[in-house]
Amino acid sequence: MTATVSVACRLPHGLELRLFNIVDAVESNALGEIRAVKRAEPLETTVTIRGYLEKQRPDQPMPARGSSYAITHGVDKEFFDKWLVQNKDHDAVKNKLIFASEKQDTVRGMMNEFKSTRSGFEPVDPNNLPKNIQTYKQDAA
Repeated sequence: MTATVSVACRLPHGLELRLFNIVDAVESNALGEIRAVKRAEPLETTVTIRGYLEKQRPDQPMPARGSSYAITHGVDKEFFDKWLVQNKDHDAVKNKLIFASEKQDTVRGMMNEFKSTRSGFEPVDPNNLPKNIQTYKQDAA
């Protein structure tokens, strides 16, 4: 049996996770000069991680209420671990906007620990607008 993890994601749109193989290749420029390069080739398998604003589908669990995280259960652990290695410098990884564990209690604890983390995608509160942003007021005719 393959080990799985539950992935928490604090991005409203979720993520499509992909893995890449780095391969040796050659390329030429307009002058016909050839040089060796490394090229990332995507693997076929992708994993969709739910975002907290995703419309509900009957086959998906509800987003974690009140946490602004959505949980995607049953993600292949080996795939996710490889994705983390390949994306260790991704802002979502570094800022704890996406993380996983084999234990759901651990994921929920981390969600609670990082509940004040901001993604920058939060909706704007119309009653508390940032400076220099105003609502449009239509003149009465």
